[in-house]
Amino acid sequence: MTVDGLSSPLYLDPELAAISVMIPSFDFTDVAGSRRFEQELVSQGRRTVEGVLTEDIMIARRDGSALAVRVYRPELVETLPAILYIHGGGFVLGGLDTEDDRCAYYARDAHCAVVSVDYRLAPEHPYPAAFHDCVDALWWMHDEADALGFDNRRLSIGGNSAGGAIAASVALASRTDEAPPLVHQLLVNPVLDCRSETASMQRFRTTPGWNLAQNQLMWELYLGGSTAPVDHRAAAALADDVTGAPPTSIWIAEYDPLRDEGHAYAQKLMAANVPVGMMQYPGTIHGFDGYRMTGLGRRALDDQITALRWAFRT
Repeated sequence: MTVDGLSSPLYLDPELAAISVMIPSFDFTDVAGSRRFEQELVSQGRRTVEGVLTEDIMIARRDGSALAVRVYRPELVETLPAILYIHGGGFVLGGLDTEDDRCAYYARDAHCAVVSVDYRLAPEHPYPAAFHDCVDALWWMHDEADALGFDNRRLSIGGNSAGGAIAASVALASRTDEAPPLVHQLLVNPVLDCRSETASMQRFRTTPGWNLAQNQLMWELYLGGSTAPVDHRAAAALADDVTGAPPTSIWIAEYDPLRDEGHAYAQKLMAANVPVGMMQYPGTIHGFDGYRMTGLGRRALDDQITALRWAFRT
């Protein structure tokens, strides 16, 4: 497959190449329209995963306002390890339904509880609103563990794309009293660096799934209205020291503009003696693991479930 603007062709996985023309592209200059489009796609793609119980709960933010979460658990009665999973959407799209089936598969097949959080979105709520919402949800999981049937000694965090950005930042906060301790972080095609200066970001300017222009506008929307200092709570790559971060799994697509920041962050973690498992899938683009009609999409989901089962082992 040849993509305009690249000096050499992308050798996409054949199944991904076949569906690449159908991969949606969101216009972040029209946030309202993009949100309507995203909701239509989510409603069309929802599927029921057997063997999983779900419950929608309203919890309290630090300021007392209500925050919606959805809890997934397998159909068994026991104390469960739990992961807070944070949806993607460029900090401006998404909600509880965005990662519904992924969360259900995690719960059923990794034998854990999964909590999805309906964090506030930019540009109406710029950084650090989403970060604070996810920290508050994680504290709720920790403090209410007995009532929820969670093992708060086995809490994890994960996220996809922009959700991976928030997850990585919360994982760094877990080294202090700012957030509860974690046994693992799972970062899927993560956004990590607000500077958009890596070689892959400059090369993959027109790739399906994600590109340089979208990335730059995403960060502008997320950070542009913020009065808070921009540090590792916004973009984990800005952390000078990642010592003490939880063991990490990172999933990377070969032709993703975000590829090199994932590699750089993995190397920073490893240099700080943090256990890291990293997988780059050849012939893939950003978000490929969401296309589970493809062999690589199914394989990536299975690999993520395996990583969670390893992280939660007793």
